[in-house]
Amino acid sequence: MLQGSGLTLNELRPADAPDVARYCADPIFEEFMATPWPYTLADAESFITEYAPAAWESNSEWTWAIRTTPEGQVLGVIGIRLPSGMLGYWLGEPHRGRGIMSACVDLVVAATFARTDVEAVLWEARVGNFGSLRTIERSGFTLTGEAIGAIPGRAGEPVASWTARLDRHAEQAQDPA
Repeated sequence: MLQGSGLTLNELRPADAPDVARYCADPIFEEFMATPWPYTLADAESFITEYAPAAWESNSEWTWAIRTTPEGQVLGVIGIRLPSGMLGYWLGEPHRGRGIMSACVDLVVAATFARTDVEAVLWEARVGNFGSLRTIERSGFTLTGEAIGAIPGRAGEPVASWTARLDRHAEQAQDPA
């Protein structure tokens, strides 16, 4: 569990599935995410009970539910793939535009650098995903350009993506402690 800025990042729970399914059915997910489409309750249940726990177990991806309290409603999801350091996240529509994700990115970056030897946290998003771009900019990432992304589209096709990174030494330089 990670906590800070009035937020809690903790495990996804089976009871979160209806909210996850509702959030991921937002048409913006069809445009910018590689999640199944249309996204169903069964997709959410599989993600929560199979994918996320297996990734934690294999230490290949850390995935957290975003909440305002440890027992609160899920607002979105954030995760980091290991050992690549690739960051991914989304918020449900009612929770966007309030700085929640920037605070979550900061928590996950700090935990990644504290708990791993990852030298840089990486980010990519489909070209045009300005909400995700603003989040990364607020968190101090350096934009590295536009390229075919490492994360393929829903059908496995190459996707033009914006890319950015935050190096371990840059994060430490920003930390006054």
